Amino acid sequence: QVPNAKNLRSDLVKPSWDPTGEYSLPWQTGITGIAYNLDATGRELKSVEDLFDPAFKGKIGMLTEMRDTVGLILLGTGVDPSTIESFDQAADAFDRLGAAKADGQIRAFTGNDYLDDLSTGNFAACIGWSGDVVQLSRDNPAVKFIIPEDGGISWADTMVMPKGAENRDSAAKWMNFVYDPVQAAQLTAWVQYVSPVAGVREEVAKLDPELAESTLLFPDEATLDRLHAFANLPEDVEAEFDAAFSDIVGA
Repeated sequence: QVPNAKNLRSDLVKPSWDPTGEYSLPWQTGITGIAYNLDATGRELKSVEDLFDPAFKGKIGMLTEMRDTVGLILLGTGVDPSTIESFDQAADAFDRLGAAKADGQIRAFTGNDYLDDLSTGNFAACIGWSGDVVQLSRDNPAVKFIIPEDGGISWADTMVMPKGAENRDSAAKWMNFVYDPVQAAQLTAWVQYVSPVAGVREEVAKLDPELAESTLLFPDEATLDRLHAFANLPEDVEAEFDAAFSDIVGA
């Protein structure tokens, strides 16, 4: 029903959340890393450790998405979040996060409403999403986005059809439409996240040659090798992670 699914990027054919590739298609993908305001930091940032620099006390933002925030801090502690199987493996990261919240290092946990604070310098630095910051940095060159030396988090928002869903034919037509590289290029130019569709870069180059050169929109193999997906945890372990994270965010 979705012949253009053949255009799915090869690295997304059998993702961790859908190991057989039978049940979903990515809508958009992206990178979680560190965003910072150079005017507020006074220096370039390089690693997850920079988020814990006392010089930025009270000016650090973290995301309310557990997998993004904990995943990046795990990388900072030398743990690959794609390999974790138990809460014990993440205990150090949770301890570090809790201590940073308790001592006032963290100004706030936010959703994607961090952009205003980042632009004004209320946040010197924060955990952020690549597409948001690519757009903001065009208006404010002081705003930067990096994949830390420790690595970054890769993620995908997916499209699925629930069992028994109505209008399956219409949904399939929509999926097929957005997996046409020409149409996917229009989406990429608008949302500025990493397209899951192969062949999009060539089409974006026709629309915006500068955008087609962005390594955040079109990461090369070396960049992809530095990205890690968060493990697909058993339900009970996921609940343990979520509860511990909620305790910190709500403290």
